[in-house]
Amino acid sequence: MKPAKPQTQKSAEDLFGEAMEDREFSSGDLSLLTSGLVALRKAHEEPVNKIELQAIYGMISYIAHDQKVGEDIVGEIMTAHFGVDSVAALPSRLYQNAIEYLVDLQINNIMN
Repeated sequence: MKPAKPQTQKSAEDLFGEAMEDREFSSGDLSLLTSGLVALRKAHEEPVNKIELQAIYGMISYIAHDQKVGEDIVGEIMTAHFGVDSVAALPSRLYQNAIEYLVDLQINNIMN
C-alpha cells in the first residue's frame, strides 16, 4: 500500500475517486460530489494570493541573506522543485508545502 499523499498534493480527481470507491450514491449526492469536484479543480488552479506571495518572497529573501546567495537563485531552486514558471504561479494548494520546503532548504547541499 502506498503512503497517503498530503491533502494539498492530491488532485481533485484523486479525491473524487476516493469518495466514489465502493459506494452507491443518490442523484443528489452525485450532484454534490460533482460540484465539489469542479470546485476542487478550480481551487487547485488558483495561484498563491498576495499575502501568501509576500510570505514566500520574505522566506526567499531571508534564506538568500542567511545562506549568502542571490534571491534569484533561491527562487529558481524553489520553482524548479515545484515545477512552476515563477513564484507567483505556485498553486495556492502548495503554499504550505513551499514554506516547509524553504524552511528546510540548504543551498550548499544542492550546489555542491
